[in-house]
Amino acid sequence: MIQFSRFLPLAVPPRPEPLPAPAGRGQPALQPQPRPFGSTSTFDSTPASNLHTERLGDGSANCLEKAVGLARPGDAIVLMRDASDGVGHALVRRPDGSVVDPNHPTVRYETLGQWQATHPRYSQPVPVPAGKMQQVLSTPPGPQREALIQKLGLSGVADRQVADGERWATANGGMNIRSGPGKNFDDVGDLKTGDKLKVIGQNDDASWLNVELEDGTEAWVYAPLVTEEKPLPPPYESPFPQWMADGTRPPDIEAYLWNALPQKGRDQIIQTAREKVVAENWPMPEFDVNGPPPSSVSSMAWSHLPPEGKQAIFQQEWQAAVHEQTEMLFNGVEDGGEVPKHSFLGTDSTLGRGKAGEWREFAVHPHSAAQYLNLNSMWGGDWRTVHKNLCGPLAVGASMGLLPQEALTRFAASNGDTSAGLLNTGKTTSKDDLIPMYKASNWSTDYTSGDELPPEDFARFLADGKSLVALVNINPDGADGMLRAGGTAHFVNVRAVEENGNGDWMVRVYNPYQNREEVYSWKDFKASWTQTAGNNAYGLLIATPPPPDAATTP
Repeated sequence: MIQFSRFLPLAVPPRPEPLPAPAGRGQPALQPQPRPFGSTSTFDSTPASNLHTERLGDGSANCLEKAVGLARPGDAIVLMRDASDGVGHALVRRPDGSVVDPNHPTVRYETLGQWQATHPRYSQPVPVPAGKMQQVLSTPPGPQREALIQKLGLSGVADRQVADGERWATANGGMNIRSGPGKNFDDVGDLKTGDKLKVIGQNDDASWLNVELEDGTEAWVYAPLVTEEKPLPPPYESPFPQWMADGTRPPDIEAYLWNALPQKGRDQIIQTAREKVVAENWPMPEFDVNGPPPSSVSSMAWSHLPPEGKQAIFQQEWQAAVHEQTEMLFNGVEDGGEVPKHSFLGTDSTLGRGKAGEWREFAVHPHSAAQYLNLNSMWGGDWRTVHKNLCGPLAVGASMGLLPQEALTRFAASNGDTSAGLLNTGKTTSKDDLIPMYKASNWSTDYTSGDELPPEDFARFLADGKSLVALVNINPDGADGMLRAGGTAHFVNVRAVEENGNGDWMVRVYNPYQNREEVYSWKDFKASWTQTAGNNAYGLLIATPPPPDAATTP
């Protein structure tokens, strides 16, 4: 089984009291979503930037540009990471260790630790000499800057996103403003409905906001009496630079050398560079050598391999999946979608491998769809021998890394007689039936429908560590359960939504109908997501796992 503690928090609490069932089996751990594709901030209104993209003097002076302007010879620009959204902040550190925040340049912090004490959401400081930063940002974005970043040894920090966009609020009605965060402070003025305020700080519990009025006056307002404006998320940035997307000369290779290479050599360089980016967004997990062998290896041969041999084969399978993913991302996906030959999800488990493991053991018939399961065979007693409408619990289970027996056990216990009754009657499930399954495991949920979300939003959700279950249409007859514009409403687990640098988006889903991963163009995915057999279009269940140290309930 795959263990992912290095990449995503595994927050699966102890299982509920099991239903009568045969001896349990190990479960595959939660698979990682690919790493963030571009900025993921949903708070800062100033677009996030980094060493690749920042433009000085573009009229949108964010914290990085301000920090460079404040820096003196010998200073360092410290790039901080924001734990809440991944888009951080830039500070100036003087040679004596003191720190200046470019948003409050007149305030001196004796140490970085002192600044962090008042800004606890920021961590992981990375200092960059101010001279190097100035040199890089003075070069326009493009091949010359990329070459300079490599020359100065800044490749490791160049992707770090920084921005500290302005916060704004509007007065809900007439109110007093005060000299400090509390009613015991002096009344220093009045606001009327609609007055616009720039938020420049807050007290410890955020119940009072430090604001700047349009005339420059600074004061404090009681937070419940104002409405903060919700800024737009920053624009999406592809992980692939334009030269890589277009397949043209890399900036670190001189033109005369590139021109001297045969076409095959150029293609190999471009392919290697693309696969490197894809591999970074699909980081190789730690494989469980006690898990089932890949489908390409027989059980007998597997049993004779040493642990290091099994690890090597798992790694080869993962690399093959990366190669295939890169090919589909840049060469396009067949109309109607494709079933990848190499599944990320099922590298060392039967999840995502079709009629294998529990899907075979509890199958209704050797030739039935994988999601058609015999609950009587699974649990005994009076449970149904045929249940065809299990896509919802199985899609949620896949998002949590669960095989069918464990997933259905949790679902049955999640909402008392209601959830157990759905299993024993063979009825379909709705989002209202699936939400308790997440909540029973301490996940939080949200649901949206009716309005189409762009692929960028999907990418941001996944980059934030959320799990997505979409209500789509499939054709269970002529298309073997593949997603289609018309047919049967069906739940799938959206695993990845990716863009190749040229505006072409690709969607990878786990489809419980045949227990496999499938890949679609955004156009085909959207077509199946738009028409869902009488349900509201664009249904999407968004689930957030609890933090790794959260208390769990049995």
